[in-house]
Amino acid sequence: MSAEGRNAHPNYSSGEDYFLEFRSFCFGFNSVDFVQRVETAAIELDLIEAGALEDDERADLVQLVSSGSLEFPVSALGEHLLELGDEVFMHKEECLIYWLRELVFRGAWLDQRLLEDQIDVRFDEERACFVYHPCGHRGREIGPPPHPSWRDLTYRK
Repeated sequence: MSAEGRNAHPNYSSGEDYFLEFRSFCFGFNSVDFVQRVETAAIELDLIEAGALEDDERADLVQLVSSGSLEFPVSALGEHLLELGDEVFMHKEECLIYWLRELVFRGAWLDQRLLEDQIDVRFDEERACFVYHPCGHRGREIGPPPHPSWRDLTYRK
């Protein structure tokens, strides 16, 4: 996309340690925020199990999402991903990096809309999840994007 088509400043910013351009947006993240969002995205995609990562494994995921590649893995997770190669990076014709970035972006986008009072959030006890609605439109739910699963390639220690 041309520079004119991008937002000059990120409309979500928790810091300046990482910048993620996705679609026509540029979001800025501090290190803690970015690491948490990347790990959450990997869990949502079933790439990793919740609560299972060490700092070096998180570093490999952050390198993958921020740079779009994993050239120098520092953990068993990074080695696992490189060993699987295209089987994991283009799993069932779905791009892992795209989906990790999509989910990081989505979380930040929702947070920004909450801060701007553009959406309402409530916890749905029945489904045990948060539900988002545009302000004043309880009938329109903003759901997660339908996304693929990497469950058959989940990293396990």
